[in-house]
Amino acid sequence: MRMSCNGCRVLRKGCSDDCAIRPCLQWIRSPDAQGNATVFLAKFYGRAGLINLISAGPENVRPAIFRSLLYEACGRMLNPVYGSVGLLWSGNWQLCQAAVENVLRGVPIAQDMRHPPRGQARRPQPGSQQLARAVQATRRRRPEVCKARHCCHRARLLETFVRHVGRRSARAAAELGTSRQASNKSGALSSEP
Repeated sequence: MRMSCNGCRVLRKGCSDDCAIRPCLQWIRSPDAQGNATVFLAKFYGRAGLINLISAGPENVRPAIFRSLLYEACGRMLNPVYGSVGLLWSGNWQLCQAAVENVLRGVPIAQDMRHPPRGQARRPQPGSQQLARAVQATRRRRPEVCKARHCCHRARLLETFVRHVGRRSARAAAELGTSRQASNKSGALSSEP
């Protein structure tokens, strides 16, 4: 019987020969660091979610998926809106790397990495103005896209409504015609002496 990998051990999960986590931890040297990284990701994505995300990719890229999930989770802890991409864009990638190192060591991500100390104003980060401009430009472009989607959606709804009402009208007309014919027949029968 094979021993559980460090990831399955900390998740208190049985480890099989085709374990999805075992190959993902090969790039992390220390067994404690492997466990710390797995616990952090399991807390962030959920145990089943982590295993599903890793298992979704081919076996040869699973270690890269694990590493990417780790960097993205740390990036989201530091920059909840833009994540690791926002840290890279704003020139603060070293914060994401430091957060990953803290996770591997089992140290919580420091508050001072995320928030300035009380009483001090936050300095604008390099590149943050460019990121803000890019977001604003996207928002400015978005109304046309939204308007076009809205028009297409309304047209589809109208077509569906017309088809539905048309069927209903045809059914109602058929029922009305049938009831008129029946009343005419009964009226014709009753009018005969």
